Amino acid sequence: MSEALLTTRNLTMRFGGVTAVESVDFSLGRRELRCLIGPNGAGKSTFFKCLTGLLKPSAGQIYIDGEETTGWDPHRIASLGVGVKTQVPSVMDGLSVRENIWLAAGRVHGSRTAGRFVDDAIDRLGLGPIARTLVGQLAHGERQRVELGIVVAQQPWLILLDEPAAGLTGEEVGRMAQMITELSSDAAIIVVEHDMQFIRSIAATVTVFSQGRILMEDHVDAVMADARVRDVYLGRKG
Repeated sequence: MSEALLTTRNLTMRFGGVTAVESVDFSLGRRELRCLIGPNGAGKSTFFKCLTGLLKPSAGQIYIDGEETTGWDPHRIASLGVGVKTQVPSVMDGLSVRENIWLAAGRVHGSRTAGRFVDDAIDRLGLGPIARTLVGQLAHGERQRVELGIVVAQQPWLILLDEPAAGLTGEEVGRMAQMITELSSDAAIIVVEHDMQFIRSIAATVTVFSQGRILMEDHVDAVMADARVRDVYLGRKG
């Protein structure tokens, strides 16, 4: 636990009489890349929302870099150096790619130094050719890269990504996997994802959720070979 960047203890989230996440103990190391999988309703997205502050847990604790963040608002969690990409787009269609990324960098680094972080994000994600294009004119895959650029420009040391490969073409999925792998050299990353081929290409350790609890946590090859995971989760969408 002493070297863990993020931990949860007995984390529980109830909605009325329904328990979506139940007594989850989770730990993520520094510069670790972890994928969360499980069928729809397994609790992984609810767990993700508790980590990011979008939901306030019913019970249990969350610690980020040794500080308890249970029940914090999203902006306060972000201020610790946590970058979040959710399924809901966070881009402004009427602004250019560069302007969108600059706004994010400026909030964290200040207007005087934001430019160099913007340039770095644009370069790392290959956004140069579309940097002056309005985001509203971009294709879905390009928008996904812009949203990742918004996260990268903030220079977070913990990145939480919710289904970054959703809706991408095969070529775009490969590019996204490469970008996330490169980012993991500087930051710890949690990826919630359905695309198992994508997960295999980026993950070392996979956490499997089932009925609000962690069913299994192991190397991706062991998870893929496990009969429970293969029969119950990988055999159907989710």
